[in-house]
Amino acid sequence: MLAGVFPPLVGGIQTQVLLLGRKLVERGAEVHVITRHFAGLRREEELDGVRVHRVGRADLPRGVRAASYLLGAMEALRALRGHIDLLHAHQLFGPAALGMIERALGRKPLLLNPHNHGEIADLEQRPLWGRWLLAGARATADAFISICTPVRQELERIGIPPARIHDISNGVDTMRFRPASEDERRQLRHTLGLPAGPLAVYAGRLSRLKGLDVLLEAWLEVDGGHLCVVGDGEERPALEARASRLPRVRFHGAVADTAPLLRAADVCVLPSRAEGLPVAILEGMSCGLAPVATSVGGTPDAIEDGISGLLVPPDDQGALARALRRALGPEGASVGARARDRVLRSYSIDSVADRVLDLYLSILREQARLRSASASQANSAQIPPSALAQ
Repeated sequence: MLAGVFPPLVGGIQTQVLLLGRKLVERGAEVHVITRHFAGLRREEELDGVRVHRVGRADLPRGVRAASYLLGAMEALRALRGHIDLLHAHQLFGPAALGMIERALGRKPLLLNPHNHGEIADLEQRPLWGRWLLAGARATADAFISICTPVRQELERIGIPPARIHDISNGVDTMRFRPASEDERRQLRHTLGLPAGPLAVYAGRLSRLKGLDVLLEAWLEVDGGHLCVVGDGEERPALEARASRLPRVRFHGAVADTAPLLRAADVCVLPSRAEGLPVAILEGMSCGLAPVATSVGGTPDAIEDGISGLLVPPDDQGALARALRRALGPEGASVGARARDRVLRSYSIDSVADRVLDLYLSILREQARLRSASASQANSAQIPPSALAQ
């Protein structure tokens, strides 16, 4: 797997790469991840069977940083060549460029896996680099994973044949993110220092894209209950200053494991202005929380509005406040139960890993078939016409 970011860095892509890698190891695969090196982290380590190789330097200016990653990753791939059957690149930036170079050299088949809706449009805004990556993706990738409907639509829009696109969503560890009993919830709140009563949790980056400014304004219209904001980011100082005048809001900071906080809550909220398929909302749903989220990106794929959660337009403070009041009310528990059932049916990491492994094997079988057909044609070309006639 080729990934620009990886744990211990916190984020949805990082979580998915490690979680999927673990499950593939459990199924007998040998999994290597080539990612960027950040200061203080080991260059080489093994996490639950996933072998991690950190290359380049993340503290360099953007262009130099990208070059250091590509050069370091190519050297790592050279050293690992006898161990690798297939490359799985996450995101259409540096990791994908690396995979395309390797694929163009005829070394290993390539699977590309965009994670963010709108990412392809972002590439088009970088005239030279973006055009090169999109052209390379069309020409070299053997297959693409679409995590949600908008990603598939974008891939088709740039000319990827539908047959090369495989719909496989992000996944959740449904055992770690599971509903808590009433006794467990009380104990978790006591341990975490959380208040009694209805509790909504936001977990994610504190950036403008996530819409926390709208959430805080909407919270003014919510009577009763508490809001816990989990995460960190560039917007945190401004958001904390704004929240100082609001009742019942607590900033918890970044945590390595959000499961205890989610299991202690009643509602998960995600007011984003843009998303791919947000892992944070899937984790909350898996814990049996009633999800309230904006209808952006792949979120409507996950949430059946009014059944397994509540969807609102982005930047709509009033609609968000009304949905929060409803989710924190009497019907919230039944909505959360249906949300948990939806995750079990469609977003379990075990079923996702099975589908990804099946896709790997399908790509490798097709490669073997093409090599066999090519060898047969070469052998036929060497047989004299007189021999064929006999």
